[in-house]
Amino acid sequence: MANSLAALKNLPCPAGDKCTAFQCLFNHPSDAEAIAASKLTAQSLTGTTATSFSGQLSPRKRIKLNSTTSAPSHGQPTQQSSSISPSTAQPQSNSVSSSTSQTRNISTSSPRNAPISSTLKARSNPTTSSTTLVCTTSKSTSKIPPKEPETLNPRLLKRSPAQHDTRLKLIKALHEQYVRLNSELKKDATDKESKALVLSNQDLIVRVLDEEEEIAVKKFPIYGNAIRNKIMIYKRMTLPQWKEERMASAKAGSAQASTASSDAPKPIITGLTTSQEVDYVRRLVWPFEGLSKYGYVASIPSPDDVEKARASVEASGNVEVCDRCTRRFQVFPGRREEDGALASNGTCTYHPGKIYYTERGPGKNAQGQKKYRCCHQNVDDDSAGCTTALTHVFKTTDVNRLASLLNFAETPPNPNVPTDRAICFDCEMGYTVYGLELIRMTAVSWPDYKTLADILVQPFGEVLDLNTRYSGVTAGDMVSAERWVPGEDHTPVISQSPQQKPKLKIASDPHAARNLLFSLISPETPLIGHGLENDLNAVRVIHPTCIDTILLYPHKRGLPHRNGLKYLMDTLLNQKIQQEADESAPEGHDSAEDARAAGDLVRLKVRDEWKELQMKGWTIQDDKIVPPEQEWSVVGGAKGKKRGF
Repeated sequence: MANSLAALKNLPCPAGDKCTAFQCLFNHPSDAEAIAASKLTAQSLTGTTATSFSGQLSPRKRIKLNSTTSAPSHGQPTQQSSSISPSTAQPQSNSVSSSTSQTRNISTSSPRNAPISSTLKARSNPTTSSTTLVCTTSKSTSKIPPKEPETLNPRLLKRSPAQHDTRLKLIKALHEQYVRLNSELKKDATDKESKALVLSNQDLIVRVLDEEEEIAVKKFPIYGNAIRNKIMIYKRMTLPQWKEERMASAKAGSAQASTASSDAPKPIITGLTTSQEVDYVRRLVWPFEGLSKYGYVASIPSPDDVEKARASVEASGNVEVCDRCTRRFQVFPGRREEDGALASNGTCTYHPGKIYYTERGPGKNAQGQKKYRCCHQNVDDDSAGCTTALTHVFKTTDVNRLASLLNFAETPPNPNVPTDRAICFDCEMGYTVYGLELIRMTAVSWPDYKTLADILVQPFGEVLDLNTRYSGVTAGDMVSAERWVPGEDHTPVISQSPQQKPKLKIASDPHAARNLLFSLISPETPLIGHGLENDLNAVRVIHPTCIDTILLYPHKRGLPHRNGLKYLMDTLLNQKIQQEADESAPEGHDSAEDARAAGDLVRLKVRDEWKELQMKGWTIQDDKIVPPEQEWSVVGGAKGKKRGF
């Protein structure tokens, strides 16, 4: 309807100059000049309002009107044409000066702006109306609204550790103790220093909410016990203890800048050049002999053992045990003929999170409870699970069975590889009908972390689950990836948007990915990683020069216990990796990030050991690390033999 009415403006009015309609829908010759006059009025109004703020305003002029244009009935100010003579414009200038005197050196909130607002109403022009809104709201938008006071109500969290009523009761109990201690301090305060320690009512509320939020986020599994312990601490606290805590809190606030700097990631400065670091890192190589029971493969399985493993799988009818819910099921490589299924026994219900132990309660016989990190349920409750997958999955760690799909191979000689190269290596795996297979391989140079290879891999078997929660590889990544042909560029396509992940290419199978790795390394190239046995077994490689951060930073209980990569980076380098923006929908790990993290841990070990060697007299000569000529085993004792590097 509105479009049809607007189209009438293109037609001349049937009544012509005799038209008496108010705001006629048809076109008139005077419409163009009226629109131009309204635009000029809006410009003059904007200039007048802007100059009124600075206290300098020049008189506005009137526009020249022809005989068909009616003069404004309210004495509204208009712009004067330059062709009008001074004598003709004199009577009009008096009215202009009178209206101008009302708007000179005044603010927009003054009631003397009435002539301007009445003019806008008389015009009813949308252009001038919008101009007025811009002028009047420019000051109000520049003001920063004050922070709203908080009430004694639990803050909204992504994951609530308890019900709202429970959190509210605990917050009120903690606030009650804060109020008690603060009131006693206020009564006892006599000097300025003591009075400065007294908190206001709003400060008390903010402090209580901060304390409760910190416990809810950092101590989610033991939220109830942690906050009740906090309440009991302040319930037993005396006035001198509270005063001492307030003084310590005031000092901590003044030293906030230094605290922030200490929370920054710790830089790693080895004092060595890149070639010297690669030269030194070969001292950290750990042979895999004797570690076969922990998954490290040091020799190629024989053909007879591989054939026996293949025969045993066929004899079992491909019946496996689920890696997640431990139920038995059957897999069908190539799909079942009846319905095209890949696995039997329906869906899989399980707990995706790892098990952790809660803190021990008070008492000698009290013990911590085992819970799942995914849903925080007790392990002893025998719950079915909190997550359901479409199919069951399995994995195998038997070396002979792994070799039945693709046998292991030793790293061949490669004279094209630079002698000063070291590589950080990491792989991601997904579940297929043949177990856990390689789906992504990443290799970056060390210690400068330049990407040498980062590629997706099409597994041999049909995919059951890409294990996106940990691998970070989605079905969309695999489907949309460009097929990589050996000999072509395999580097990922970097997106212009920093929010988008690099576009990876995909190799035809794990064998092609292994050949790509062999083109980057030689038997003498140090291969760095965290839990390297998993990555090497996924790509079926036996490499003689490996540096595993699990062996460099062993667990206090020894193997098979291991320190996680995330834990080592947090405790040793104060760096956060594998962070999930949404824990309910994790995006998985980034193999490139994990590879660089393992490289940083190795550089940290190089820095620490090089410092110790420097204390013993080791030096650098001709870009080589040289031991001291003489070493003393005991102060004042006989000279020892010179040790080579």
